[in-house]
Amino acid sequence: MKAIKVLLSLTLLLTAALMIQLTGNVLAGVATIPALTYGFQAVTGYSLFTADGLALGALTAIKKPQQGVANPGGGRRLFLAPVDMITAEWPKLADIIDGKSAVAPTMSAAVVGPPAIPAGTFVEVAVSDNSLKFDGALKGATGYQSWEQSLEVKIAGFTADQCAAILKLLNQEVVAVAILTDGQRIVIGSNFLGLQFEIMHTTGAKGSDRREWTLKAKQDGYMFNYTILADTVTIPGLS
Repeated sequence: MKAIKVLLSLTLLLTAALMIQLTGNVLAGVATIPALTYGFQAVTGYSLFTADGLALGALTAIKKPQQGVANPGGGRRLFLAPVDMITAEWPKLADIIDGKSAVAPTMSAAVVGPPAIPAGTFVEVAVSDNSLKFDGALKGATGYQSWEQSLEVKIAGFTADQCAAILKLLNQEVVAVAILTDGQRIVIGSNFLGLQFEIMHTTGAKGSDRREWTLKAKQDGYMFNYTILADTVTIPGLS
């Protein structure tokens, strides 16, 4: 049965690609997939979309960025909140509709500590230029896959205030919200499965070296990749 599923899936994709090649119309190729699917059901009596049939996953066309539009990488601002400060699971798969989450986190007014982290709000991490990045990876064998999310950021300097702030991340799981270079907001991690940082500082060896903190966090077992937030979502602490 598994071999049949793979063969039919490849056949659908190849047929759609051939239609695009012959007509020069992407929509015609995409429309070929449901047409062939329902035709197969009419002839064989098997449904490709229900548990009673072959249960092939329904695919959606994956498009590249529009030509003539900038596609910059990286992030420009980063905000963190302790997982204990978010009272209901956030974000969660059921809230992600058409690639976006339109649900805001429910924040607790309780102070987390010691030492205390400002209550009920995300706090900003001052990001060094061109140092904030995020990675998502879909991993695992078929039937066992899940998402891995990670982030890395660098912070210039070495001050007492920085040391005190870094100390608050000791054994602290967080949820992160970031503003990307293109202005999109994303949420990384979840309070159900928080991120925990590995932190390193270097003084450098000479005057022109970068004296900076490096913060890295990685977690797997997510049902989704880092998620775009709808413009309507209000995040406490984000300006």
